[in-house]
Amino acid sequence: MRRAVFEVPKPPGGGRQGAMSLIGDLFDAPSRMTALDPLASRAADVADRLLPGGRVRALLHGRPFRHPAHPAMAFVPIGTSLSALLLDAAAAVLPGGRALHAPARGLSAVAAASAAPAALAGWADYTQLHPDQQRTAIVHATGNALAVTCWTASLVAGRRAPLLRTAGTLVAGAAGALGGHLSYRWAAGANHAEHLPHLAGDGKEHVDVGALADLPDGELVQRRAGDAPLCVLRRGGSVRALADTCTHLGAGLHGGEVRDGAGGPEVVCPWHGSTFRFDDGAVVGGPATAPQPTVDVRVVDGRVLARVDAPPQP
Repeated sequence: MRRAVFEVPKPPGGGRQGAMSLIGDLFDAPSRMTALDPLASRAADVADRLLPGGRVRALLHGRPFRHPAHPAMAFVPIGTSLSALLLDAAAAVLPGGRALHAPARGLSAVAAASAAPAALAGWADYTQLHPDQQRTAIVHATGNALAVTCWTASLVAGRRAPLLRTAGTLVAGAAGALGGHLSYRWAAGANHAEHLPHLAGDGKEHVDVGALADLPDGELVQRRAGDAPLCVLRRGGSVRALADTCTHLGAGLHGGEVRDGAGGPEVVCPWHGSTFRFDDGAVVGGPATAPQPTVDVRVVDGRVLARVDAPPQP
């Protein structure tokens, strides 16, 4: 079997700047580990089959809250495990501190138990990620699984329990840092359309995006307001539009499908099925949690004028 070799580039310079660069390189390394692709793909298929759909899947994504659920749910195991670590540290230095091991044990039990629902939310998001994001997420999930194993083992470990609790919390901290890197560096769970209103101009004036006669009836097309791409739908003399970049992972909505919903026409993202209502940008289906930036459209003298709303309205 061919072994994958990954080299971390030598950081430029030295001192604190070099150390920071090395940390960034280490966090970026999993995204380049193509050897993880078979496992990552298989894990996505299994998770997609086993996780419930419908409203439960929407809840796991965080759609009812208009915010990803996984990061918020992760605060419980992180907070309780860190509290247990602090109690163990206090027990080591305070007279009679051994009495603190009992509440530390209870906190570790809560950390291990609360990791399960947080993991379910994470796996729901994982199924929709790009391959490079999934590689990082697999390493993140592996670290969390190891942390839960340590916390669980500490419940029956006797004198070694504090050591196991500490090890689990340190591993969870590293895995959590990698999860944050996945969110910020690799934009998993981020709103991919937040910047579009800023590209459309000052947000005060409508911009001419073309002639009404040039828009095909009943079809999605892309037009631009300034530097912001728009997904435009014409039906007869009526024109609707949304920001074209899907808030979930950045797909062009103009390549999707139109359907009629209870609140009017909707667009279905071609990548992961996130569905947005044209009239207010609301998420009505799929993994997206952030609403789509809306566009105020007017037809004047046969010309289509558009203004991207800022900030996006829920």
